Amino acid sequence: MRNIRLARLVFGAVALAVLATPVASDPSPGASTLNIDYTLSFWAIPFGHTNYDGTLTSNSYSASAHFETSGLVGFFWKSVIDATSSGELGAHSIMPAVYDSYSRDRDKPMQRVKVKFDSDQPVTFAEPAYDMTQYPVSEVQKKGAVDPMSAVSAILTGVKADAANPCGAGVQVFDGRRRYDVLFTYLKDEPVQLGNKLFVGNAHLCQIHYNQIAGYKQKIIQAGRALPPMFADFAEFPAPGTPAGHYVVAVKLWSALSLGTVTVTLDSLKVDGATPGHMNNRS
Repeated sequence: MRNIRLARLVFGAVALAVLATPVASDPSPGASTLNIDYTLSFWAIPFGHTNYDGTLTSNSYSASAHFETSGLVGFFWKSVIDATSSGELGAHSIMPAVYDSYSRDRDKPMQRVKVKFDSDQPVTFAEPAYDMTQYPVSEVQKKGAVDPMSAVSAILTGVKADAANPCGAGVQVFDGRRRYDVLFTYLKDEPVQLGNKLFVGNAHLCQIHYNQIAGYKQKIIQAGRALPPMFADFAEFPAPGTPAGHYVVAVKLWSALSLGTVTVTLDSLKVDGATPGHMNNRS
C-alpha cells in the first residue's frame, strides 16, 4: 500500500509534465489542436490512462484532462479525475482565468475544487468544503502561481523554455489545496525509442523536482520522507498556431521505487488532427 500511495504522488508530480492542454470544440482560424493519450504502469503492469485534448492560439488556451486508474492497482487505489482550465497565453507568460476539477477516490464522495483567477488573488470554492485554515496558503505564496492545467499549458507551449533549459525552468502551482513548485533540470539529449514504436528520435532528458511550499502536504512529505528521483524525455513537435511555434511533449516519464518503476508512456499524439510526420523518424 505504501508503494501504491507513493506511485500516486509520483504520478501527481510527473503529471504536470504530461497533462495536456487546451481544448475547444470549434477551433478558431490559426489555432492549433493537440490530442495526447498516455498509459501509466507500475511493476510494468498498466494501472491507468490519461486522455487530453486541447486547442491553443497565439494568445489564449483552454484545457481538459481525464485520468482513471484500472487493473490491480486500481483495486487498491481507485481514482477518477477530470479537470478543465482556460486563460490568456503570451510568448513568455500565461494568465489563467478559471480552473475546475472533479475527483473521486474509492468510496469517498465526489470532490469539486474550483479556483477563479479574475482578481488579484485566486479564490477557491470547494464542494464539499474543507478546512482551508488548517494548512494555510498565504496571499503572498499564491501570487504569481497558476493552476495545474495552466502549468501544463506553460510547459507544453515552452513559455519558460530556452536553449539552456529546453524542458523549461519550471512552474509555480496553486491547486486550491496546496502550493508547490515543479522544476526541471536539463541533463542531456538522448535517442529514444518507445516500446510501442510510436516515437523514435532524439529527446531532451530532464529531471523533475517537486517542492512543497505550503498547504496540505502529500503523505510521504508529511512523514518526512524524500521523493524518489523523477525523469522525463521531452520531444518537440511543430505547432504554428502557438507563440513558440511548437509543443514540448513528454514522450516518457518514470521514477524508480523500492518495489518497481512507475512509468508514463505516450500512446498517441495528434497535432492539428494528424500524427506528426517525424514521430517514427529513425534517421
